[in-house]
Amino acid sequence: MHMQRIISLIVAILMLLTLCACSIIGTTEVQQPTLPPNTTQPAPNGNTDSTMTTRAATLGITAKNYPIIDGSTSTLSIVQAVYRAMYGEEGANTDGYPTKASKTVPSYRLLIEGKVDVIFVPYASADVLEEAENAGVELEFHKVAAEALIFITSAENTAESITLEQIREIYLNYGITNWSKLGGPDRKLIPICRNSDSGSQSQMDNLILNNQEMHPKIQHNYVELTMEGMLEQVAFYHKGGLSGSPTNSYALGYTLYTYLQQMNEVTGIGERLKILSFNGVPPTAENIAQGNYPLADGYYAVFRSDLSKDHSARAVITWLQGTDGAETIERLGLIPCAE
Repeated sequence: MHMQRIISLIVAILMLLTLCACSIIGTTEVQQPTLPPNTTQPAPNGNTDSTMTTRAATLGITAKNYPIIDGSTSTLSIVQAVYRAMYGEEGANTDGYPTKASKTVPSYRLLIEGKVDVIFVPYASADVLEEAENAGVELEFHKVAAEALIFITSAENTAESITLEQIREIYLNYGITNWSKLGGPDRKLIPICRNSDSGSQSQMDNLILNNQEMHPKIQHNYVELTMEGMLEQVAFYHKGGLSGSPTNSYALGYTLYTYLQQMNEVTGIGERLKILSFNGVPPTAENIAQGNYPLADGYYAVFRSDLSKDHSARAVITWLQGTDGAETIERLGLIPCAE
């Protein structure tokens, strides 16, 4: 009898273990797939055609065909403005409201892979264009706002201007290491750069470096990973950062004009920075809009060329390039332009 109880106990334990194992395996099999990295896709729940604006209806945009939109950090405000224009201002309080962008190069890759319909970004770098070509994808660009690459230093620096030749000598050869060579004080020049997949770095590659490799000493020692961080690094580097000891130096960096204007409104960082003239031309909004500033370019809506002609993403760009859309771009603090 005692032996039968032991056997029964062993059988019960084995059955319990089997049930647990089945439960674990079952849980593994029914796991939901991970969400795509793009976070700007409107949530499918809670948004219906009744929540769409008259503007959206006029454009043929519905809750069901609303495009999947992504882009760079600097263009998130455009993505958000499109959402509000189609869902109404109250759309900012819904689950689908975009609060994050995948950044420039990652969003290009999502577009190339067909995971998004349209992205708002600076123009593609040579590397991105090569990736698209290798994937057999043709990209279609539509300019929606003017923008410009600008070079910045501390507001305390007496240097006022920089030339193309000087920037290339600094970033390609690390050949200028003192601000006195640029009409500034006898202080060390610290060239800050951005990570390779950032929008401002794409502009730097396209407009300045001609896709040549930056000097390795700069890439290894002075890389900043965020747009906001670049502004802070340049503003405070000579003070030893936010909590270090002052140094006999000033940093040189680069960013996008309207991004700096927007960040200045939020944080006041612009008071700590000086925008350098480039080849003697100051990067004002007027010079950028009129194309007088040599490093003026823009933000683009980018599709795959195989996107159907009646796709809702194309309707969004038609609106952005019209009068109503241009006014929206201007209200965002960006510089409107029309093709």
